[in-house]
Formats: sequence, C-alpha cells, structure tokens
Amino acid sequence: MISAREYLKELIDRGESLGKPQYDKMAIHSALSLMNAYPSETMVRDWMRDVQDFSHKYLKTHLIYQLLVSTFNTMGSNKVTSILFYLEKVYCDYDFWDSIEKQNNLVSEQKRQETTYDVFISHANKDKEEYVEKLKLSFEKLNVKIFYDEDSLEWGDKWKERILDGVSKARFAVIVISENYFGREWTEKELNEFLSRQNASGQKIILPILHNITVEQLREKYPALAEIQALDSSKYSCDEIALRFAGIFINKLKR
Repeated sequence: MISAREYLKELIDRGESLGKPQYDKMAIHSALSLMNAYPSETMVRDWMRDVQDFSHKYLKTHLIYQLLVSTFNTMGSNKVTSILFYLEKVYCDYDFWDSIEKQNNLVSEQKRQETTYDVFISHANKDKEEYVEKLKLSFEKLNVKIFYDEDSLEWGDKWKERILDGVSKARFAVIVISENYFGREWTEKELNEFLSRQNASGQKIILPILHNITVEQLREKYPALAEIQALDSSKYSCDEIALRFAGIFINKLKR
C-alpha cells in the first residue's frame, strides 16, 4: 500500500500531464489525433475530484488546505496550475510529513495497547477440566496472546477489574457456551460486554462454540447470538478450532 505522500506525487504527476498534449505516435499527422491530443474535461474533472478527496482526508491540518478549498471553488483556466503549485508546496513540506508519521505511529501504539490480548476465552468454570483446558492448549500452539483467567489473574489482583480489562483489550472472544454457561453472573457479563463492543464497532469479535447444547437452546437463551455462526465442539477438534481461529486472526492483521 502506498503512503499518502507517494499518492500525492501521483496526483501531481497526473496534474502536470493535464497541461501536456498526449500525441499518438502512430497517428501523429492525423487530424483526429491532434484533436484528441489534449486532456478532456472528464480527465480534468476526475483529477480535481481525486485531489479534493485527498485534501479532505489528509491536508485539513495544513495551512495550504484553505487555499486549496478556495481554489476549488473559483473559476478560471489556471485552476489546475494553482492547485499544482499548492500540492507541490505540501509535497516538499517535510515537517508536515514528519508530523503525520509521528501521529500514525502514535495511533498504532494506542491500538497496540488497546489490544493486549489476541483472544479472550470466556467459559464456565465447570467446563474447564473436561473441555476448555484442552482448547486453551490448542490455542497456545499458535503463539497468540490469550486471556485465560487461571493464567492471567495474579495473586492480589482485583479479579473483577482484571477480567473487565481483559474483555476490553482482546481482539476476539471465543465463547464456550454450554448449559453450565447459562445464568452465571460473570460469564453473561463477559458476553454482554463483548456484544456491546461488537455492536458498537461493527466488526467480528465474538466466535461462539456450542458445547453439548443445540442451536435451539442457544436461540432460546441468547437470541442475540443466534445470528452469529457458531462451531459445534462435537464436530470439530480443539486443534481444528484453533486453526480456524488462526485464519480469522491472520485476515484481521492484514487489514
């Protein structure tokens, strides 16, 4: 993916080409070729639109932004030349691009801090020994950062605060839903927190696993989860579930 400054250079190059005739070398003596040598109004209009979009997205904090906006709203044959002049000034403003890079690095660091864990395993304590411990071991093979209460809670921690912190800082939530999960204060609190996050962000966060229950039971108990595709623990091994998570996790990192 090209940087904003690299894209600006492409816009400048396109703008400069609008003022130069584009001759067809195979038909340089043709009257039709001479008629089509200069850019059309459509080409100019498309370029202006792309420059406006770029300016609104990246240049609002630059002093030249208001001059660009004023130029967009004026009439005149030298509009392209004026816009090119301003774009070239921005392109050569190294202090501005340094500040943009620092801001991007800050945002990246904030996002990194906001997602301390790759996955939060929400489950009922009664399912630990029989199923959840095996699932956790399969996830550990992926070398992902897991929030798992027995491993993540330390002596002296305020456990309620630590769990809510883990909920807020996990990219994904694997929810192991069983009859033991139903009606438990803290499992349902975790679930509701993740549902709120997912609804607010519009992104996939919750990855449900049905453990010894049916879809009908899930729909009856948690209708909000009924529309989310779940895996059945009786049909997939823990390693298979972990591999499916790996695919989702990798796709997330690519975005």
